[in-house]
Amino acid sequence: MPNIDSDFLYNLRKFTAIGNVIALLLLSGYATANSIKNNPEGFYQRRFFRIYPLYFCAIVLSLLPFLVFGSKIVTLHSKPIVLPSLLSIVEHLTLLQGLAFGTFTSNLPLWPLGILAPCYLLTPLLHRVSDRIIIFAIAFSGSLYVAVPFFYKLFFDKPLPYYPELGYELPFFLFAWAWLLGFLYFQKQNKKAGIIVLASGFIMLILNQSRTGFYAIMLYLLACFALIFAPKIKLPKAVGKTFEYLGNIAYPLYLFHKPTYIFAHKLLGVTNSVTHIFLALLVGVFFYHAVDLPLRSRNRLLATQGE
Repeated sequence: MPNIDSDFLYNLRKFTAIGNVIALLLLSGYATANSIKNNPEGFYQRRFFRIYPLYFCAIVLSLLPFLVFGSKIVTLHSKPIVLPSLLSIVEHLTLLQGLAFGTFTSNLPLWPLGILAPCYLLTPLLHRVSDRIIIFAIAFSGSLYVAVPFFYKLFFDKPLPYYPELGYELPFFLFAWAWLLGFLYFQKQNKKAGIIVLASGFIMLILNQSRTGFYAIMLYLLACFALIFAPKIKLPKAVGKTFEYLGNIAYPLYLFHKPTYIFAHKLLGVTNSVTHIFLALLVGVFFYHAVDLPLRSRNRLLATQGE
């Protein structure tokens, strides 16, 4: 791609994948606490149908490029994408990508789902325990997030590998603090809790800037302000519906953007970031309406019939 470093949208990568993951986990913790408080019955079923069908489709779509282009795919400005091992595929299908069987390079952004899955499993327990236990868990996970890169550098004399390459469920232990902060804030929603969320994440991101940096800190603070102030803002109905729709398509957009980029570049020769994002948005909208929305409607119908 000519003059790629002058491409505005390409330069949004400065916000970093890790910064996006931390913001995602924070917002997910808040939304999950809201879900189980308002309707504790059928929580696991709702989470499964909200997360897994689209996730499964994303894995299938992520394997298709290897059928078309071979087991090694060369892309722009990145390492070659290689076919994952059978163990890695099984690991991802079972939401256990935090183990030690390799990364899914044709859709590396799937790795945070390996953090969310155990968080969802623990949600009913966290809903019942005291705030002190949650704060202790935040402190424990946050301490690991800060300390592990330092000790890895000390003992191995090289930077910590990219987080999804660590294995042994380490990503869950290193990033659970962000999800727990969102969960805790929903339960309290007072000034003290807001300060804890802002200060804790800010301090941890300052102390560990491995693959984050200034832009990730700004993204985290933006996510915090969204949690704290968004519920207090009254929007016109049409604007609110628009934001709700954008929120609904955010998950499929996240899941399908990487394989969409691969097909767009290799099949269509696309090198412009705006076109890449537009095509990814179209694919995300398609899967939302073809897979996610029908399942949501079916679950609402079953819940009504059950009553």
